[in-house]
Amino acid sequence: MEFKFSLFKKHHVEIKGGVYTVYQPIVDIATWDVIGYEALSRSETETPVEMFRKSYEKGMVIPFDFHCLEAAIKVLPQLQDEQCLFLNVEPLTLEQAFSKGKEGEAFLEGLKKYSDKVVFELTEGVKKSDFEFIRRGVEFIRALGYRFALDDIAEIGSKTFQLASLKPDFFKIDIQLIRGIASNHVNQQIVREMVHLGRMNSSEMVAEGIEQKVDLDFIRNMGIRYGQGYYFAKPAKELVFSLEPPSV
Repeated sequence: MEFKFSLFKKHHVEIKGGVYTVYQPIVDIATWDVIGYEALSRSETETPVEMFRKSYEKGMVIPFDFHCLEAAIKVLPQLQDEQCLFLNVEPLTLEQAFSKGKEGEAFLEGLKKYSDKVVFELTEGVKKSDFEFIRRGVEFIRALGYRFALDDIAEIGSKTFQLASLKPDFFKIDIQLIRGIASNHVNQQIVREMVHLGRMNSSEMVAEGIEQKVDLDFIRNMGIRYGQGYYFAKPAKELVFSLEPPSV
């Protein structure tokens, strides 16, 4: 199936070097089953940070964000049963485009067949955004049958608790807390509090940035169900459907 949208007739989106998508598996830590993929935008000439920084500077972040989303969803027909696709969305896009009559509604309606397979990740900047706008955007997404995740959660504070009150389907714990967690007692305590907060709000936990077996073993013992990181697989242009634990 091919998806076709016409969201950019009023805009010219200049993308130096072109944009493509890579997909990193999200894995059930206990079974190594691939339960989903995070779609990540890449360019041959610029880093993701540079691409989005320039789109903000030019006032084009919303059309650029949708361009990345459209590139990412091409794999939806390939997903196996119970697998889902995690799509990053910028806070400004959520605030201004995901409402009645806006681009976000057209995008969601176009994906309606796959609504149960799409999870929108609210990126780092969401913690700096107006909560009321974020709440409205989340409610709009959910009303059309989609799920959402809080991405890059790196601290426990008032804003995190406020966002957690939206009862995200997934909490994604930032790589800064996961990398080396087996020997970092401060990060261990922070993540324990996050796991508790997630359970209070019926959210599934995903540990990002797992690179070492010792860290994987530690978070598994903490009761975190899902993981993502180089220890499982690096992002790739093609979907990886099965993974096996290292023999050693």
